[in-house]
Amino acid sequence: MIRNYFKIAWRNLWKNKLYSMINMAGLAIGIGACLLIFLFVRYESTYDQHNLNVDRIARLTTTVYTPESDLAFATSPYPLADVLQREYPEVASAVRIESSPAAVRYRNELIRENGFYEVDQSVFSVFTFSFIAGNASDALTAPNTIVLTERIARKYFDTPERAIGNTLRCNDKPYRVTAVVADLPPNVDIRIEGMLSAKFSEITTWSDMDFPLYTFVLFKQQTDLKNFESKLQRIAKQYAQPELDRTWSKDYHLRFLVEELGDVHFSTGKLMDTPKGSKQFNYIFSLLAFFILFIALLNYINLSTAKTVERGKEVGVRKVSGARPLQLIGQFLTESFLLIGLAWAGAITLVLLLIPHFNALLNTGMVFSWQEYGLFLLSMFILTSLLAALYPTLAVIGYQPVEVLKGNWKTSLRGIALCKGIVTIQFVIATAMITGTLVVYRQMEYVTKTDLGFNLGQMLSIRVPTDSIYRSQVNGFYEALQQLPGLEGLTRGSGLQEDDLAMATTFARSKGEKREFMSNYFLIDPNFIPLLQIHLVAGRNLSDSLLRDKEEAFLVNESFVRNMGWKDAIGQPLEGWGHQGKVVGVVKNFFYRSMHNLVEPLVMIYNTFPATAISMKIAPQDLSKVESLWKRFFPDRVIDYSFLDEAYAAKYRKDKVTNQLFNYFTLLAIFVSFLGLYALVAATAARRVKEIGIRKVLGASVTNIVALLSNDFIKLVGLAILIAMPIAWWVMNKWLDDFAYRMEIQWWIFALAALVIVLIALLTVSWQAIRAAAANPVKSLRNE
Repeated sequence: MIRNYFKIAWRNLWKNKLYSMINMAGLAIGIGACLLIFLFVRYESTYDQHNLNVDRIARLTTTVYTPESDLAFATSPYPLADVLQREYPEVASAVRIESSPAAVRYRNELIRENGFYEVDQSVFSVFTFSFIAGNASDALTAPNTIVLTERIARKYFDTPERAIGNTLRCNDKPYRVTAVVADLPPNVDIRIEGMLSAKFSEITTWSDMDFPLYTFVLFKQQTDLKNFESKLQRIAKQYAQPELDRTWSKDYHLRFLVEELGDVHFSTGKLMDTPKGSKQFNYIFSLLAFFILFIALLNYINLSTAKTVERGKEVGVRKVSGARPLQLIGQFLTESFLLIGLAWAGAITLVLLLIPHFNALLNTGMVFSWQEYGLFLLSMFILTSLLAALYPTLAVIGYQPVEVLKGNWKTSLRGIALCKGIVTIQFVIATAMITGTLVVYRQMEYVTKTDLGFNLGQMLSIRVPTDSIYRSQVNGFYEALQQLPGLEGLTRGSGLQEDDLAMATTFARSKGEKREFMSNYFLIDPNFIPLLQIHLVAGRNLSDSLLRDKEEAFLVNESFVRNMGWKDAIGQPLEGWGHQGKVVGVVKNFFYRSMHNLVEPLVMIYNTFPATAISMKIAPQDLSKVESLWKRFFPDRVIDYSFLDEAYAAKYRKDKVTNQLFNYFTLLAIFVSFLGLYALVAATAARRVKEIGIRKVLGASVTNIVALLSNDFIKLVGLAILIAMPIAWWVMNKWLDDFAYRMEIQWWIFALAALVIVLIALLTVSWQAIRAAAANPVKSLRNE
C-alpha cells in the first residue's frame, strides 16, 4: 500500500510539474534561509563556549574617569592579576594575555603571524586546551618557550611531534616549542595560534595609559560578579590611585569592571578590544528566521489548498468507491511528505553551497555538521511536514462526495480571507525591504562620495620597528625612500589610521577658566598637512625652519576650536603630550575616524619621538620597490603596510555586509510574496470559475476578466504599501542614527519602492488572471 501511495504521489507531482516546482522552490528557499540564519546565530551565541569552565571565567576591564570624559578599556594594568591571585580567595587562577604579532623566520623567509600572544602559564588553568603533544604542567614554565596550535606546528614542522623540542625564531629570538594544542574553534574572542612565555610579574606600574593586556580570572565557584566588582575598587584605591596622583593627575580615577566570558563577544564601546558581535543583530536574525519559515509554510499551505479544487472529484470518487478516511490521509500525507522531503533536500543543498559565501561575507567560520545538527534537522523536518501537510490533507478529505461530484464544491471564504491576510503581510515586508535596500544603498553612496577633508588616494602607510635593534635604521630607510622614482611625498610620525591615534591630557583656557581634558593626538612632521591635502583655515603649518615648533607649536581642528569656544584660536596657550606653547594653525575638520562618529577635537604636534609609521603617496605597482628597500634595512622584520584608502573603506565593512544582506532578503521577500499572491489568485480563480465562465458567455473580454480579478489584489498591495511606508521610515531612521553624518530619506525612495512592488504584483496577477480568463467557459459550465 505504501508503495502505491508513493507511485500515485510521484505521478501527481509529475503531472503538475510547474506547481510542484514553484511550491518546492518556495519551501526550499524558505527553509534554506532559516537554516543559514540558525547556523549564524548559533555560531555567534556560542563564542568561547568550548571552555569547560565558561560559566566561572570572567574578563576584567578598566574605566578611566577624567574631569571631562571617561575612557573605557577592554584591557587592564599588568599587576592586577597578581593582586587578584594573592588577595582574593574566590579567585582560583588569573591569566594575562598580550598581543605579540611575530615575524617568524622559516627557510630564509619571514612570515608574519598575527595570532601570537604572550601569556602567563596559568592560561592552561583558566581556558580549555586539548594537548596533542606535550602537557600543560611543562608548557611555558621556562623562559623563551612557546606553545603552538596544530595548524602552526604543521606549517613549520610538518607534524606536532616533530615540533616538540625544536626552535622557532620569532622577532629574531629563539623560542623552544614545549607543547602543541589542537586548533581553537573559529568562534573565540581571542584567536590564539601561538603562546609565548612572558614575564608580566616583573612589571609593577599601574599607570601605563595603554593598558596593553587582557586579564581573565577563573573563580573557584560561580560568583556574584557585581559583588566581586565592588570589592575590586579597593585595588584601585590602594594600588592604582597613589601612582595616578603622582604620574597623571589627582582628578583621574580608575575603576575595574567584570564581564562574564560568555558576554565578552558582545561587549562594545571599549578601546583596545577585539572585533565584536551584536546581540540585537542576533535577535533580529532569529525573528527573521522564524518569520521566513512561518511564511514559507503558509505559502505551501496556500498553494496546496489552491490546488484542492482539482483533486475534489478524485476524492469524491475514492470515497464513493469505499476509501476510508485513514487511507485518504495516508495518500495525501505521503504526497506532502514527498514534496516537503524534496524541499528539505534542496534547502540543505542550498545551505552547503552558500555557507562558504556567507562565511566570506560575514567573516565567520560556520560549519554544517550532520553529527551536530542531524537530530535537530530530523525533528524540524517532521515538525514542518506535519504543520504544512495536515491542513491541506484534512481540507481535502473533508469534502462531501455528493456535493463534489455534482460540481457544487466551493473554496472556503474564510480560507480566502486568511490567504489575503498572509499576502498583505508578505507585501508589507517586501515593500519595507525594498525601501530599506534603497536607503542603505543611498547612505553608502553618501559615505563613499562625501569629501573626507583629506586625500587618501595611493597613500601607503608602513609601520616601522621601534625596538633598540632597528630604531637607528629608520632614518636610513626614510632617506632611501625619498630617492625612489615615482614617490610623490613622504611623512613620518605616529601614523594616520584610527589605531595610530594617541590620547593625552590637554590643558587649555576657555572663557577665562583653565580646562583639563583628554584629547586625540597625531604626532606629525611638516609634510603631513600638504601630503594629505588637509586645508588650513587659519594660521600656518608646522615648520622645520622654526626650531621652537618642535616643542611649542600646536595645530588643532575646527572641532577643537568649537569645543573650546574660541573666537580666534591662533595664539591660544595649550599644553599636552610633553609640549607647552601656543596654537599656530587651525585645520578644516577631516574624518580621521569613520562617518559613524562626529569629528572629535584633534591636536597635532611635531613628532619628537622615534617614528612608528612612515606614510607616502606612491602607485600600487611601485610597492615592490618599497619592499626591496625594507628587506635591505630590516632583514629580520616582516613589512606591515596598508593602503589607507582600503583601510578607510574597511571601516564600513559591516555596513556593506548589511547592504548585501538587505539585497538577499529583499529578493527572498519578493519571491515569497510572488508565491503568496500566486496562491491567492489561483484560489480566487478556482472559487470564481463559474462566474468567469458566465461573464465570458455574456460577452466579457479577456481584458475585462483580468481587470475583475486584478482589482482586489491591487487594493491589497496598496494597503500593504500604506502599512509598510511608516514602518520602513522609522526602522531606517533608527539605522541611520548610527551615522553622525547621514542622508535624509527622500520621498522618491518610497515612490520607487511602491512602483517596484506594484509592477511585481501586476505581473503575478496578470499571469494567473489571463490563464483563468482564457479558459474555455464550456468546461466550467457543462454541469449547470
